[in-house]
Amino acid sequence: MYKLMGIELCFSVLLFSWFSYMMVLLIFFNLNNISLLFNWEVMSCMSSSLEFDLVMDWMSCSFSGLVCFISGCVMIFSKSYMMGDKYSYRFSLMVMLFVLSMNLLIFIPNLVAVLLGWDGLGLVSFCLVIYYQNNKSLAAGMLTVLMNRVGDCFILVAISMMVVLGHWNMLCLWDFYNFMTVNLFIMVAGMTKSAQIPFSSWLPAAMAAPTPVSALVHSSTLVTAGVFLFIRFFDYLSSYYWFSYIMMYLSIMTTIMSGVCALYEYDMKKIIALSTLSQLGVMMMSLSLGMPMLALFHLYTHAMFKALLFICGGNIIHSFEGKQDMRQIKNVFNLMPITSMFLIISKMALCGLPFLAGFYSKDLIIEQLIVGNMNIMMFMLGIFGVCLTVMYSIRFCFFIVWSNYNLNTYVNTSDNDLMVIISMSLLGLGALWGGFIFQSLFCLFEHVYMMPHFMKLYIPLLIISSMIISFGLWDKGNMYLSKSIIKYMNSNMWFLSNFICFYMIKSMMVISNSGLKVIDMGWLEILGGQGLFKLNKLMFNCLEHWMGLMISCYMILFVMMCLMFYINI
Repeated sequence: MYKLMGIELCFSVLLFSWFSYMMVLLIFFNLNNISLLFNWEVMSCMSSSLEFDLVMDWMSCSFSGLVCFISGCVMIFSKSYMMGDKYSYRFSLMVMLFVLSMNLLIFIPNLVAVLLGWDGLGLVSFCLVIYYQNNKSLAAGMLTVLMNRVGDCFILVAISMMVVLGHWNMLCLWDFYNFMTVNLFIMVAGMTKSAQIPFSSWLPAAMAAPTPVSALVHSSTLVTAGVFLFIRFFDYLSSYYWFSYIMMYLSIMTTIMSGVCALYEYDMKKIIALSTLSQLGVMMMSLSLGMPMLALFHLYTHAMFKALLFICGGNIIHSFEGKQDMRQIKNVFNLMPITSMFLIISKMALCGLPFLAGFYSKDLIIEQLIVGNMNIMMFMLGIFGVCLTVMYSIRFCFFIVWSNYNLNTYVNTSDNDLMVIISMSLLGLGALWGGFIFQSLFCLFEHVYMMPHFMKLYIPLLIISSMIISFGLWDKGNMYLSKSIIKYMNSNMWFLSNFICFYMIKSMMVISNSGLKVIDMGWLEILGGQGLFKLNKLMFNCLEHWMGLMISCYMILFVMMCLMFYINI
């Protein structure tokens, strides 16, 4: 069976089976309105106990089912994409380990045990980013794993501070004297995992991984782990007023930065990665507005069309012999009509076109922005960030799909791969109907917005005006060829990569080097290994000298006793 189907299809069948099981459990939990918590005590030390918990509720079952559905489609796509790879078996096992780590993160509510999934995502993502063995992949992998290590360190410090509670269950926390610091550390950990400013530079660098991994990482696994952690901890994080303000500023800055940088980028995979960063900012914006269920809803809808977008982009890159520069990929609509159709569907869902998957969540988020209690500057910046999504999406479609100029006339491309068509069709159904299905299965929010009719028309007007601006930018395409400091700054993510890689890491290396000289090679050597060695050497020398004196005394005493005995005789 394995030889006939291949390991990718076997894993996809397993993932779709788990997806079906999760959907059955989801219906059961929704109909009965219950949740299950399984608890095993691993060890107990005085007043603290280490427990392994599993929570089964509608949120964990729906998210796990979504992850497994997308992973199954990605495994079907990787059957075609990784066909010529010599180590495809190893690749498939690492992808399954990645999915397992994400499921552990979803089902475990214990902050200590959740490190199995949290650290698993970071370590396996490093292995997948450096899958292609070259210097660029290794540099991207090191940037990815080191940036995620920052969040891991903050979670470890939060765990150590929560010892006074006697448990680490995130479902039943209460206030204590260090609770504000714990919340701050958890917030920083989630920001590093979801690549919010100033930790955004690793997300485009992770595009060095194979495209199936990018489709999985940027849709429903690694980058959404921070958002999911915030949703789990939202009741405790939102108890401090500064959480909403900090998240609002950082999320809007992330959305604008990623949108502007996507307008200056030509690498297909990096543009899709920047669109992921933009939507992560929208999710964090929803959290800052006090709508965690709306953020979860947008996470679900975004996962469907973003995985489809990556698979379409990967199929185009694979067909054009690995080229990722949009200026070298033209006339795709005539060469690959099926892929172009699904690409346009995913991009329109990303823009929030009415009645596609992204519309149902984005429409509510923009309405919350309109009626929310915030200053006019934050409102205008948030709307501008949402408009940028439409602008770079239309620019992407212009370059890839609707441009007739083709530099690669010798490339023979077509949509004749059954595996790719199956994976795109399954995810295409999610991009078309996912928002409606998620909204119908379970109501994620209970807010009713009362607004005038003209305010309701803001959203379609925003989409239309952004499209018109995109047409204008397309006519003035030479503006992207001009050299300026603004273009250089936007094409380098506002110099975040330079700041993180050169200044921050260099300063940390200087601090580490001074610490090495003062502590490791200084006081620790005096009080540690070298000091103990010298002390032991001195003690042994003293002992040796003392033993020599004792032997000399004994010899003198023996000689004197012999003389006295001889004289007496």
